Amino acid sequence: MCGRFAHGSASVTRVDARWARSAAARAARTAEGGVKGDGGLVVVIGGSCRYAAPPFLAALAARRTGVHGVRIAAPPGPAAQQAALEAHLIASTGPELDAAAVGLVAEASARMGATLTASGAHGRVVWLVGPGLGGSPRAGEVLAALADVRDRDRSAALVVDGSLGGGESGLRRIRALGPDLVLLNRHEAQALLPGSAPAPVRGQGLGPAALTALSRQTGAVVVAKGSTDLISDGVRTWDVSAGHPGLARHGTGDILAGAAAGLLAQALPAVDAAALACHLTGTAGTRLAGRVGPGWLSRELIDEVGAALRDLLTQPELAAS
Repeated sequence: MCGRFAHGSASVTRVDARWARSAAARAARTAEGGVKGDGGLVVVIGGSCRYAAPPFLAALAARRTGVHGVRIAAPPGPAAQQAALEAHLIASTGPELDAAAVGLVAEASARMGATLTASGAHGRVVWLVGPGLGGSPRAGEVLAALADVRDRDRSAALVVDGSLGGGESGLRRIRALGPDLVLLNRHEAQALLPGSAPAPVRGQGLGPAALTALSRQTGAVVVAKGSTDLISDGVRTWDVSAGHPGLARHGTGDILAGAAAGLLAQALPAVDAAALACHLTGTAGTRLAGRVGPGWLSRELIDEVGAALRDLLTQPELAAS
C-alpha cells in the first residue's frame, strides 16, 4: 500500500512495508523461475587504492537480494578475499582501474548477456559504476572508457553510485553513461544542481521539485538519500521513510547501491528496485541498532538486508505493520 501526501507543492507517494512486500515478491518470482540466470547478473565497477572495500561490499549486498551472479572489476587487495567465494573477479592489470579493465568488463558483460539470452533466463545484466572509484587518480579515464563502451552498446542496465565529480562535468559523465538509476546522498545531489547552490542545511534533504528536475537532467531515476529517502523518475516522487540515523556512516551507501543493482537485475523497474533497496537498507539499519547497538559493522548490514528481505517474503504480518 502506498499513501500520498503533500510536500510543499509536490505530491509524494509514501512507500510502506506492504508495498515493499509486493515488490519483493515480484523480484523473487523472477529469480526463482528455475533457470540459472533468472536472478540476473551484476557487474560492479569501482574501487581504488584509497577506497578498496566499497565494490566488494556492494557485490555482497547484491548477492543478498537473490541475484544469481556477480562480477567485480576493482583493484586487487585484501577486501577481494572477503568476496572471492561469492563473486568472480575481473583482474586489474595495475594498482588502479584503467581503460584496459573497462575493455575486460565489456567482454565479460557481452558473454553474460549472451548466456542469459541462450538460456531464456528472465534476469538481466546490470552494471554498478562508482563504489570507491572517486578515490582513484584514474577515475576520469575509467569513466571516459565506460562512456565509449556505452555509446556502442547499452544492452546492460546501469546504476551510478555518486555524483561522478559533481557540477556540469558530473552531469555530462552521468548522461554519457545512460544510467537507469542514480544514487546520491544529499550533498552529492546538491553538487549536481546548476550553479553554486549552497550545501543543504543539516537534517534537510533535496526537495521533490529539485529532485524531479535532476531526474530529468540525468534521464534516470534518481535517489536522494537522507533521513527520508526520496526517489524521482522525472514525473513522480516516492518517499521511503524506513531508516535510522546510524546509517549515516561509511559503507552503507555501497550496500544500498549493491541491493538496488541486484533488484534491478531481477527485472524490477528502476523505481521499484530503488524504493525496495531503500526500504530494506533502512529496515536493516534499525534492526541492527536495536540488536547490536551503535557500533554495528557494515558487513553486518549486508546480512541484515538479507534477513529483512526474507521477512518480507515469509512473514506477511510485518508487511501490514
